[in-house]
Parts: sequence; structure tokens; C-alpha cells
Amino acid sequence: MHPATDSFDKLSNRLQAAFIRLAKDEHLWSGDLYSALRNVTTTLAEVLEVGRASVWRMSPDRHELVCQLLFRTDRQGFESGASLPAAQFPHYFGVLDEERLLDVPDAANDQRVQERYPGHLRPLGIGACLEATLHEAGQLAGVLCLEHLGSPRLWSRDEQLLAISVADLLSQLQVFHTLKDRERSYRSIFDAAGDAILTIVDGLIADCNPQAQLMLGRPRAELIGKPVTDFSPEMQGDGRRSDDKAEGLLQAAIDVGPQQFEWTHRRADGSRIETEVSLSAIWLAGRCQVTAIVRDVTERRLAEQIRQTSAELLKQRNLALQVVLNLASQLHRSSDSEAIADETLRVLQLLQRAPLSLFHLADEDGEHFEVIASTGYTPAQIAARRRMPIERSLSGQALALGQILHCTNVEDDERIDPAIRERSLIDGIHSFTVLPLVYQDKQLGVIGLQFYDCGNEFSDAELEILRAVSQTVSLALANARSVQALEFQATHDSLTGLPNRTQLHRDATESLRWIAGSPRQLALMLLDLDRFKEVNDTLGHRTGDQLLKLVATRLQAAIEREDAMLARLGGDEFAILLRSVTDADQAQDIARSIVAALRTPIEVEGIFIELGASIGVAVYPQHGGTSHALLRCADVAMYAAKGNASSVSLYDNSHDAHNPRRLAMITELGSAIRSEQLVLHYQPRYSLQEGRWCSCEALVRWQHPKLGFIPPGEFVQFAETSELIRPLTLWVARTAVRQLALWQQTGLCISTSINLSTRNLLDITLPEALAELLREYGLQPGSLELEITETALMTDPDRAMQTIERLAELGMRLSIDDFGTGYSSLAYLKRMPLHALKIDRSFVRDMLHDDQDAIIVRSTIGLAHSLGLQVVAEGVEDPATLSRLREYGCDEAQGYVLSKPMAHAAALRVMQAPLPIQTG
Repeated sequence: MHPATDSFDKLSNRLQAAFIRLAKDEHLWSGDLYSALRNVTTTLAEVLEVGRASVWRMSPDRHELVCQLLFRTDRQGFESGASLPAAQFPHYFGVLDEERLLDVPDAANDQRVQERYPGHLRPLGIGACLEATLHEAGQLAGVLCLEHLGSPRLWSRDEQLLAISVADLLSQLQVFHTLKDRERSYRSIFDAAGDAILTIVDGLIADCNPQAQLMLGRPRAELIGKPVTDFSPEMQGDGRRSDDKAEGLLQAAIDVGPQQFEWTHRRADGSRIETEVSLSAIWLAGRCQVTAIVRDVTERRLAEQIRQTSAELLKQRNLALQVVLNLASQLHRSSDSEAIADETLRVLQLLQRAPLSLFHLADEDGEHFEVIASTGYTPAQIAARRRMPIERSLSGQALALGQILHCTNVEDDERIDPAIRERSLIDGIHSFTVLPLVYQDKQLGVIGLQFYDCGNEFSDAELEILRAVSQTVSLALANARSVQALEFQATHDSLTGLPNRTQLHRDATESLRWIAGSPRQLALMLLDLDRFKEVNDTLGHRTGDQLLKLVATRLQAAIEREDAMLARLGGDEFAILLRSVTDADQAQDIARSIVAALRTPIEVEGIFIELGASIGVAVYPQHGGTSHALLRCADVAMYAAKGNASSVSLYDNSHDAHNPRRLAMITELGSAIRSEQLVLHYQPRYSLQEGRWCSCEALVRWQHPKLGFIPPGEFVQFAETSELIRPLTLWVARTAVRQLALWQQTGLCISTSINLSTRNLLDITLPEALAELLREYGLQPGSLELEITETALMTDPDRAMQTIERLAELGMRLSIDDFGTGYSSLAYLKRMPLHALKIDRSFVRDMLHDDQDAIIVRSTIGLAHSLGLQVVAEGVEDPATLSRLREYGCDEAQGYVLSKPMAHAAALRVMQAPLPIQTG
């Protein structure tokens, strides 16, 4: 195949014969490259009598030589894969670039291979080598290596020429097999292509792939040598003749460049194929070859038609989903179940075709449905369906399964309760669908859609919309119930279930609006039980709580004939709002009847307890124009009633001036702040999750020189109604911060908290004053926690929020104190920069024995954590409660089981010692 050059004449017969044998060996060209390299290396090793013959190829990035094949005579075997990095042998690579042949008779002393000698040549025992370079496109492409083992060896001129000639032969082989591999790769792609490919020469098909045969439904023999128009209809979709259009497009591909267009082909069976065609031309051996890539888009066109057909249905579905989303937005803003039901049925009239609908809620016992909304029914029909059984009804089954159920024919559906079947048929109803309302396994109710005719099953798409409505309404109802429960907790006493102080003021304010301008009057009474403290201390808190519940029942019975509201304000203090009385005398008569009702002994756990009560009465408009003013007057009157034989007293403004204790507290509180009569006690807080003391609450006490110890509940209220609240708060803050700084110097790593009042939150200068105080004692702002109540927030929310946000900006931590006893919007709390919630002791105290309290505590912890807040439980009085709080995930605890409030020295000793009880 390759003619010998003049240099072959100088080769020895043996070498010349070997080269000619290699050059004429057809297997070098017809077989694979690996077989060719095996033939060349074994022939050279045999002819030149060398121990190693190998061929190395330059890597594509030209960073290394890689061994394609090495023949070793000692093993009569082949190896490959070794590499020579250019970075490791730079001199050697430079020599290869410059010299055609490396004639190395003595490897140990030849500078050209010195880089390779220590690590490669010497270990392998190579004494001499003969290396000829391979080239491709004028660049170094590889090297042929012939390595002699043992002593040095002089390479003859004939041997050198043989190496160069074989290297040239190998260069040609490399190029030939590369082209051959590319051809094979192209053919593989050509045959395996997912699109039809046609090769067109002089307007006739010269080649085609299997996909073209499959697409046109003809074997290769029927396609080759034919014009493409033989497999096309006479006319194309644009009205042009196929042969004219094809000729123009083929010429444009040759003259202008690639062409893309749509074309209609015809199969052997006569069916038409819609295709997209790409033409490209290339000149080979003086002839122009056009390649056509043809993609069958028949199915895609059909799919587009289907999509267009279904577009309107999709649009309708999206509109329905948007209606559902709007419904969700509307419902989640409501906590009124009837409003939710009305809006739901209104929207369902837009989404489906049933002329009648009913919205049922399951009652508390889970035995009956109650209708709260309807469409299409007469009042008489609604009255007949007002209360329906859950058991044995299709609605009950849908609720139990949590699935939408449909009845196509009321007459023969055995799932229908006989009474419901009869009533439905009387009203002309023959089919209906039931949507269950279920949220987290809570069965809330059902929505019924009724039809006058049989059948009326919904499609899958319609059922999807109805399921979305069902889920949306279920969530809205569950949220409404949660909000109602939280609102009830916020406005009612957890022990007795009576309205609390917040609800009292709400109702009183509303009643004052109604009665304003009328001749009727309104009375507010404050009642304090006599001897309750002795009962509580003697028989215990549990008996005391039972007694309070029975007192609440007795008081309700005493005022049941009046237009009145009973509220518990805390401890043994109750309030009665008389919404309409003729005068103060009537109010006092009712108060005396209440006192008389309480004089009858009350049986608690087999013990008959005699209680008395003192009642103060204040009347609108004589004693005040607001609920707060009336309650203050009733409070003053109640203190006067304690010295009254009838135990009832109507407010008289002279009472304020003749109460020495109250007058002393009002007039001397300012001097007490300045003269250090006040002291702070500290109640430590314990981290249940970290197992360490983490904080303490600073609580102010007043040691009056004459009146003795005065609890904060008596004197702080006077500070809040005067200008003394600011100096009192700053005194507490300075004392607590100073003590905290001293504690931290001893290594105690805790924070401290103080309480802020309503007036504090309206004081815009307070944040800067507290920040300056912290800087003065070198404390981090986060070491001071400020406790605020929900009620304090509600007085002037916007102004309070400004103060709170500024305190947070300055780095101080904020927590809600007595959480659950006041009233605040969850959304309002969510946007406040709070650090923690403190669960009120009234919920914590009985959580081990009262399931409702346990639910409140656990849900409050979950709610707080979902808002990113920590939770502190107040009033923890026993180890079992402490352990249960830890199980609930409560972060911190505070209460007598851990430590009572105490002076700073005693508090330090407690916090420096380990906890004496186990928390779980």
C-alpha cells in the first residue's frame, strides 16, 4: 500500500523484508488500531531484537504522552495506560519537538533521556533506546520507542531508518483509524437518529437511515435513487407543486445556506405525514451532497389541536381555582361559622350546577347535624331539616370516610336513611352529593348539594374543585373555632368560666352606650369574699378553687332574674354589672340579696363552709362615666363595706379621704421611692431545656414605717394613676440592673426582668432612659427583659407599639406576662418584636388535673414556638408539673417549687447551687 523510498535500498535484507511485510499487511488497515499496533510492536521487537517495543500518543491537551501499547518480550505480553507528564520531563519533551529521531546508544550517559533514567530506564534495565517521533498536521503526535535491555547498544543506520519509516507508517495508521472511527461514529449516529435523515445528490436520494424508512413506510431499496417528490403529494399545503418547491429549496440550500421549512410527505399506504425539514449542503469529491433532517410532527400537530380544544376547559378550571382561592382569603378572615357557611354556599352556586344546598355542622355530641345555612329551600323545608341524624346517613358516611360521596338515585340507594329518603322525595329531590368537612381528624360537618333529577355525577375536574372547597372550608372552620376558643380564654376566667376584667369593661362600655340619655341607670358592684383566705390556707388551694366555683354558681343564681353580668376579677374578687336599674337604692337592694344568698353555708367535699361578702356599689352617671371610673369607685365603696354591718356600701367620695391606709399609700409613695423604703425581691427562673438557672424576675416590695409590709398589688395601682409610675419604674430598673452587674462579676451568667405598666408603654422617653442605665453599669441590652401584659398593649396599641419597637431596636428583650388572661390579637402579637410568652399561673396550676388547662398550656407552647418565641411557665408549684412542662417543650419555669421571691443574697445562694429536684 505504501511504496518504498530510495532509503529502503540501504536497509539490510532482514530489516527491509520486515518493513515491506508491515507496509503491505492489509490487516493494519482493515482491522482495528489495537490489532495493528500489536502487529507492529511484535514485529519490531523480533526484528531488532529489543526487549520492549511501544507506541505512545500525545494527549489532546498536550500535557502528557500516554502509552497506547507496549510489547514486552520477557513476558510475551502487552501493556498500556502508562503516562509521561510533560511537566515532569520538560527537557525530554523539548528534544522530541526538535529531533526526528533519538538515537540513544548509552541511556545512562545520554543527556537527552537523563530525566527519565532514574525513575524509568534504570529500574527496567534499559541500556539503550531508539525513539522516532510521530507527527500529525505538522505537530508532534507521539513517539515509537524501541528499548534494548542490558548493556549499551550502537544503533546501525539501517535500524535508525527502519524506526523512522515505521514511525511514519504509524502516523498514517493513526490518522487512518481516527477517520475510520469518525466514520463509524457518524454512521452510528446516522442509523440511530430519532429523526429521518436523507442524503440527496443531484436531486435523488443517495442514502437514508432506518428512521426514514420507518417514517415513509418503505424499504431502503424503494427510496434510493428516487427524488423526494416521489414520496410527497402533488401539492403542498401552501398551494405550490411539490416538485417545483423541492427544486427551489434544494438549490437554495446549495447557493444560500441551510434551509428550514414545513413539508407534507406521503406514506406507502397513502396517509400523509406533517414534517419539519432542515436542509444543509456540503461539497465532497467535487459533488454537492444535501443532507435533509426530517422530523415527524404529525402527533405534535394533533396534540396542539387537542390542547386548543381543552384550553377553554383549562381556563374554566383556573377560574374555578381562583374563585376557591378568593373564598379561602374571605373565609380565613372570619371567625363566625354562619358567615363562613353563607359565603361558602354563595361561591358553590358559581362553581357547580346543583339548585339546592345545605351547610350542616356536627353538634358537640357527634350524633346530629344542625343546618346553619342553605340555598334554594323554603323556610318550611329548612325547619324539617334543621336537625338530622349522623348515624345511618350518607352524610355520616362521608364524614367518617373523609370522602365526597354521591347518590345518583335516592329511591334505591340503601345508604340513605329512610326518613331522609322520604323527605327528599316529597320535595322532589332525586340525587345529591355530600362534601365532608374534616380537619386533622376533627369531624366538623358536611355540605350537601341536591338535585331534582337522577344522575348528576361530577367529573374528575369538578370533584377536584369540590375537594378544594371542602378542604378550604374545613380549615376555615377549624381556625374559626380556634380563634373563638382563644378569644374566650382571653376574656374569661379559666377557673370559673366567668367573664374576666377585660370582658367586664367591654360589656360595661357597650351598656353605657345603650343607656346614655335614658332615665335608667347602670350599676357596677365589686364583691370580696370574707374569710376566704383562711379557708384557702387551712384546706388548701384545691378546696379553695372548688369553693370559688360553687360561689360563682351561687352568685349566678342570685342575679338570674336581673339584666346582669357576673365576672371574676381574680382571687376572691367578683364584679356584677347591672345593666339597667331605676336608682341606687335598687342596686343596693340587689347587693343585699346577694350577700344574703352567700350567708347560706356551702358544702365543699363534705365540709360546710360559711362565707360572707362585702360589696361596694357605684352607679352611673353619679359616680363615673366609664367602666374604669365606676370600678374604682366600687373598689373604694367595697373597702367601706367591710366596716358596714350590712356588708354593702354605696360609693361616697368622702370614702377616699377617710381611708388612712389608702391615703397614706397615695401621699407617701413618692417619698418612699426617694427614701429607699422600697426593696426588690428576686424570683429565679430555671431553663428546663438547658438545666440551669437562666434569669430572675425583680419584684418590688414596700416596707412602710407605720403600715408595715405593703404588697405591690396595693400601691402600684396608685403609681399608675399618677406621675409616680416613671420614677418607680426607673428605681426598680436601676436597682435590678445594679444587682445584676454585681452578680455577673461573680461569674453568674443570667439576665433579669422587670415589669412595665400601661403608662410606661406610653412614655416615649423610657427606652433611652433604660438604655443609658444599661450603659452606665456596663451591661449588654439583652441582659434586661421587660415584661408587659396583653391588657397594657390594648390601651393605645399604636403608641405602645412605637415604644416597644424602640426598646427592641436598643437590644432589650420583651415578653408578654400573664399570657392568656388578657385580650390581644394573634396577628398583633405576631408583628411585635417579642422574645417570650409567660403562661399565666392560672393555667399552669391545675394542668395535671384539668384537661382543658393542659390543652391550653400545650397549645400555647406550640403557638409560641411557631412564632419563634420562648415560653416561660409561671406559678409552678410541684415537681410533677415541672416535669410535664419539660415534656411539653416549655423553655423556662418559675414558681415556688423552684424558689420563692427573696432578697438578693438568698437568691444568689439559690442560683449558685444545683437544682434540688429532678425536672424529668
